Amino acid sequence: MYQDKIDYLKRAIKRTYKRYTGERTDGEASLKDVANYFNIPIDESRLEDYSINRIDFNVPSIELADKQTNTTYISAYTYNANLLNYSDGQVRFNSLLSVTPTHKIESLYYIGDETPIIEKMTFNDGEFDLVFEREFANSVGSFINNDIQFAVRYLQQLNHNGRNVQQHLLTRIYKDSYRDGKHTDSFEQFYTYGINHYVKYKDTQDKYAYIKNNGVIYGINEFEQKDNHYILRGICFENTNVNLSDYFPLNMHPDNYSSLSDKKNTSAMIFNGFVGDCKHSIEIYKSDIAAHIKYYVEKRCFDTSNRDIIVNQELDLPLLNTGDISNEEVQIIINALNSQYSDDEFINLISSELSTFGKKIDVRKGIVEEENDMLSPKLFINQSFNEIAKLIDENKDEIFKLASEQFNAITSPTSEKGQAKVLKPKNN
Repeated sequence: MYQDKIDYLKRAIKRTYKRYTGERTDGEASLKDVANYFNIPIDESRLEDYSINRIDFNVPSIELADKQTNTTYISAYTYNANLLNYSDGQVRFNSLLSVTPTHKIESLYYIGDETPIIEKMTFNDGEFDLVFEREFANSVGSFINNDIQFAVRYLQQLNHNGRNVQQHLLTRIYKDSYRDGKHTDSFEQFYTYGINHYVKYKDTQDKYAYIKNNGVIYGINEFEQKDNHYILRGICFENTNVNLSDYFPLNMHPDNYSSLSDKKNTSAMIFNGFVGDCKHSIEIYKSDIAAHIKYYVEKRCFDTSNRDIIVNQELDLPLLNTGDISNEEVQIIINALNSQYSDDEFINLISSELSTFGKKIDVRKGIVEEENDMLSPKLFINQSFNEIAKLIDENKDEIFKLASEQFNAITSPTSEKGQAKVLKPKNN
């Protein structure tokens, strides 16, 4: 059935093109009528600025130029959804490439649709790229995506073993979820590098947050500072009324924390990791108007049967109110931990993460306004690529510099003098 549609479109494109060129006189058509088959935008007030460089009716494709904006459009029907790393057995996509003097845009459509499945805009500055990517709700492949996602990526172009490759350096993602046309949840993520290792990794970071069931979930898949010998993973739930296993970080699982199944515990904050040769684990649960804290530290030994336990303590701490934890209560917990373990580097690490978690709770409640910089994907998710391109063109040096600074602050957090930068925790 789909092939019948493609065969019909081939005939329709050919017929429309010949009416546009005057080869057929049984009807009229404009250049815009031809371009519409390929999702190419045309300004009807200046049709004289456009020209078709080539067109193919067998596998429908076209190259069209706009001399006023110096933009070239290349569009083709295909079975490859390269932007989604997916290939279908039948031609059902239209792939559009728009090349301008300052950037390029790649878009993927279902043939006949006016809204893209995914679109990607790339700016270049020497060996570095900034990529802005938006994915709309779709059902490409085996999965149905009901969300709108926007990603900002900072990449490096380099030669690796004789091949030109791209190394992802920094990725920031924001996603809005909808059900029955209503906004329900959101997701954000911030991470360094990616699956490829074309460069030597320095310090790494992968953090994420959900707004789910009117609560914040804040997680750390990975946090590693090699010079300081820090490794950290963790998860914080403003409320535990969710399917916990869906949100746990890599290499952590809720089955390892029996207190999570206690219905009296309404909020939870769990971290584990390493500082030097010591393994740390802390669990914090809110129940009624109190927090229960379990902290365990052991020194790594080659003989696993002979553990050198340094800390094995449980604390109870009064809080302010019943119900889900608040930022005020998170601050009470931070202050108590810093007082109890004043020289503990791991406590310093998690204090910073707990503070971030608390601030996100206040943002969700509308108590404070969220701070976003010029690379925040949340700012772009509802903006057109034309609006974003104008912003980047006007601030290109500043935005590329910001991407570089954010990447370096995470991967190389100490300056030449050894002074602490953004990610090194402060001692209280």
